[in-house]
Amino acid sequence: MITASLVQMDVTTLDPTRNLRKVHDHIAAEAGHGAQLILFPELVNTGYVEPMVPGGPMTIPAADYAGALYHACAAPDGPEIAALAEAAQQHDTHIVIGMGMRDPIRAGVMRNCSLLIGPSGVLGCYAKIHQWQNEKLYFTGGDQIHTHAFGETRLGMQICYDIRFPEITRIMAMQGAGIVTSVWASFGAEDTPVADEALFLHRAYTRATENGVFFLSCNRCGSHGGQRFFGRSCALAPDGAVLGALDHDGEDVLRVEVDLAQIARYRGFTGIWADRAPQIYAKYFP
Repeated sequence: MITASLVQMDVTTLDPTRNLRKVHDHIAAEAGHGAQLILFPELVNTGYVEPMVPGGPMTIPAADYAGALYHACAAPDGPEIAALAEAAQQHDTHIVIGMGMRDPIRAGVMRNCSLLIGPSGVLGCYAKIHQWQNEKLYFTGGDQIHTHAFGETRLGMQICYDIRFPEITRIMAMQGAGIVTSVWASFGAEDTPVADEALFLHRAYTRATENGVFFLSCNRCGSHGGQRFFGRSCALAPDGAVLGALDHDGEDVLRVEVDLAQIARYRGFTGIWADRAPQIYAKYFP
């Protein structure tokens, strides 16, 4: 059994020091609750990109924003990542966290990443492949899909918009993932009611059941640039059972238990892997 905590938190734009201070406080608190896996939202160090929507307001002039964003991003060998690795070691836990990252070689190049950090250091880094709208102005997209050893299973990471592309989760499941994490900074207009309160449950249910994986979905909250982040983090089992869900967009922590034995039970009962016909599907893909 794995105890997981999904930290639904607000983020201050372009203020990594303040944001990561909150992250460390949550790591200590959730490790105190016995969490073996702690999730944080997308771009938790930098805040989401501006303008949030095309034509929207910006905190600083557009000409200065890209440089400020790069400055707020973390370097792979920098103190922010080292401090997170130290915290994981100190508390004997694993962390999945969405961060803006600088390219290790090319100055000015940034990626929207999800990192898996454990007691032994950084275990994996996934760069978001599918860029949403204005993200394309700043981030270089990733081109790799990997999973990483995590206890008795493997763990795959994706980010927000990636969930709309089922190939991502399927490839991770084929690589042996029993747990897939999705970190979000999903938002809508601040003065518009949420169109579908169960949106994240629907999406997580689909990816979980079609692959037989635990799907852990951690979104951020708060308001920025006339937009409101949806929150509503959730965790679903391989058979689509809701392990836990937050029904609001405020700061909170969702704590769930993951029983890895459910993966084999569900896959064996349904036959979703034995019944696949990849030789037929291949005829219709370029």
